[in-house]
Amino acid sequence: MESRSGETFIEWIDDRYSTDIDRFDEQHKHLFGLLNDLYVAMDEGHSEEAIGDILRELERYTEYHFGDEEEFMQDCGYAMDCADCFYNHREMHEEFAQTVSEFRERHENGEPITMDVLEFARDWLDAHIAASDEDQKYAGYYRESVPDDYEYSPGKLNTTREGDRTYEAPADETAVVLRSNVHVGGAVSIPHGTMADWLADRAADYADRPVAYVRTDAGYETRTFEAFYERARRVAGGFLDAGVEPGTTVGIRAAPSYEWSVVDAACHLAGLISVPIYPAFSDERAVATETTDGVSVLVTDDTASEAVTEVADTVFGLDALPTAEIEDLPGFDADPDDIATVVHQIGRDADPLGCSITHRNLLAAVATLGHQFPVSPGATGTCLLPLSHVFQRVATYYLWDNGAGTAYLPADDFVDGLQAVEPEILVGVPRVYEHLHDTFQDRIDDLGRMKRRLADGAAIERGEARSGVGGSSLTDSAAARLVLRPVREQLGLGNVEHALSGLGTLPADLLYFFWGCDIPVSQVYGATELTGVGCLVEHDSATPEALGSPMPGTEVAIAEDGEILFRGDHVVDSYWETSDVAVSATQDGWYHTGDYGEFDDAGRLHRVDRD
Repeated sequence: MESRSGETFIEWIDDRYSTDIDRFDEQHKHLFGLLNDLYVAMDEGHSEEAIGDILRELERYTEYHFGDEEEFMQDCGYAMDCADCFYNHREMHEEFAQTVSEFRERHENGEPITMDVLEFARDWLDAHIAASDEDQKYAGYYRESVPDDYEYSPGKLNTTREGDRTYEAPADETAVVLRSNVHVGGAVSIPHGTMADWLADRAADYADRPVAYVRTDAGYETRTFEAFYERARRVAGGFLDAGVEPGTTVGIRAAPSYEWSVVDAACHLAGLISVPIYPAFSDERAVATETTDGVSVLVTDDTASEAVTEVADTVFGLDALPTAEIEDLPGFDADPDDIATVVHQIGRDADPLGCSITHRNLLAAVATLGHQFPVSPGATGTCLLPLSHVFQRVATYYLWDNGAGTAYLPADDFVDGLQAVEPEILVGVPRVYEHLHDTFQDRIDDLGRMKRRLADGAAIERGEARSGVGGSSLTDSAAARLVLRPVREQLGLGNVEHALSGLGTLPADLLYFFWGCDIPVSQVYGATELTGVGCLVEHDSATPEALGSPMPGTEVAIAEDGEILFRGDHVVDSYWETSDVAVSATQDGWYHTGDYGEFDDAGRLHRVDRD
């Protein structure tokens, strides 16, 4: 990016900076881009808030890149064969990361950020990456000493940057044979640490911004990040004060609400493992979930039956949560690979094992959505699905990660809620969009015969034209202006920048309809075992029937028998067992979806019938 003077602060030059390792060239280029963004923001007098956002992203991405690079150096053998070089290099990483953090802290304390800060970062990156520095040395080592069939799999090493980073040998398992190449969605910056660390950081970053919009008799009232965090801290303290030990599985059976999210955050802060229980589960299914997951503490609203509540040793009402002030909460002592929550598939009739989702899984999925769907601080997103639904829960975290607020809308009247909050981010699943489509059509019918005739078929034709598979007429343009846009705004959808549909597929005609109404629905193909994210069909795609392209942070391949496989930091490694032995969810690092597919020439994944 150039400043208004046309100057690029730091320019990538392949001959000087390239390591010939694509993964790290991409990461280095991203660091260069952040410095250029910061330079432009300062040169053009952008707001202090915008500068702060860039500094926080620079701090987070620096931590991610250094951790990934050090892990790679150990995994490929460089750290052992060139030990002194590696530890000297690591000390340089620590120095730079600490300096970037100091810059960010100075800015948050109201101290001005001057150009000497940028010049330090530029000079350090130049010295770190270019010429004969360590990055070039390990690049040479990679070319000369690492076998051609070596493949780096991120996440095999301990990612904490405190203490020794030791290799964890993979379990003895049968290697997966692939039919296809591995398709990679690109790198993402995963926040370091645990969900407790992440919550504290978000509260500090966005203290006075709205974290939630809560329906009251007077309309929707806001709650701030700071107030939410302090409430969650006190509830976490209340759980611990009541004798709930860290590591306890805590069931949450209630409709989606602000207080549901408070309990969720409190579990993260207290080091408890939350077990969301879908409110619509039958008593038999809910009891089976509690029993399988060893739930001894249950938080519920007033809809749970006695059969459900009597399984737990302790029951807290959602409207009467315990509170206490405890300074040092154990959630901050957890490891990123510890289990944060156990989530069960909602749509399966049988009683499957719950997915043991770690802190790293959650934060990786959050980073994936944030990279794919940029959102500005202060925006509003929706929560109208049960928070036991992994996609809604991760999407809520994604909103908070970017300083956006979540509007908790009633499931039985969410259209009125949309009209009240006019969100920028709409989060749903196919049935939500099917209901919206029907409501849209009803509103068109109410406009009278002339406008109904004008709009007949116009939305789908406009959607097909936008995806390149058809043409649009002047009549369609008139319908968009006179009918579709007014109805869209009437439904509270006039501000929508991203409309996410997860964990299911929409018919192509329905996607064309929304695209033609200028509602940018993008379809996410995922599963609970993928923490809700995997592949994406972006709005206006020429192939709406596809499962899509790999999302950032995701690797996808086709097994020898045609099964679709996923790998990445968001992929769940195991299922929950009440015994000490976890049931593996992956083989050779790959999650087997049970779906079968193939890639087209553009790298888009399509579902096919089993061979």
